[in-house]
Amino acid sequence: MARPHAVVVPYPGSGHINPALQLSKLLHRHGVFITFVVTEHNLRRARAAVEGAAGGREGFRIEAIPDGMLDADRDAQDYDIGLSKATVNHGAAPLRELVARLRDRSAPGVPPVTCVLPTTLMSFALDVARELGVPSMVLVALGAAPLMAEMRLRELKERGYLPLKGIYAILELVNHDIGSLLDYTHESISSTRLQAVSIVIN
Repeated sequence: MARPHAVVVPYPGSGHINPALQLSKLLHRHGVFITFVVTEHNLRRARAAVEGAAGGREGFRIEAIPDGMLDADRDAQDYDIGLSKATVNHGAAPLRELVARLRDRSAPGVPPVTCVLPTTLMSFALDVARELGVPSMVLVALGAAPLMAEMRLRELKERGYLPLKGIYAILELVNHDIGSLLDYTHESISSTRLQAVSIVIN
């Protein structure tokens, strides 16, 4: 049986890269070949972190894809929003090319890809994995409370709380409906549509 090979695709922010790197180190210690994908902009910093984390060991490599941002936009006040939009709009094609190349064993000494593991905000990686027939999982680099809030956004919209209509909408939500929103049952989890085979919660 070939060695498992996970392509880890964190969102290009430290709150996503660090947990993804920690999970990658654990998987690598248990025999999983890791391809850690970062943006070209973050490559130098990520290479140092990955080399330190993996100790230059066999089976832990780094690859870079473009994030779609122009250098002039990196100093913009809304950098985070711009990075998110650019990554989502321009990340799929280079990732598809990378995973296809790795899956088809065109890189010597690299086993075929058996799993794509993006963090949240990199949902295009799930589409790429599905297109190429590769299983996928999502690393949720959030605490439990933000994850629960994210999973309840649809319900908040249906109840008319989103988009927010001012501070009174927030107070009304807290005073009247927070209990029913926090009624977090197995039924609500299973009714949530997810594209991944499973979720890894940080």
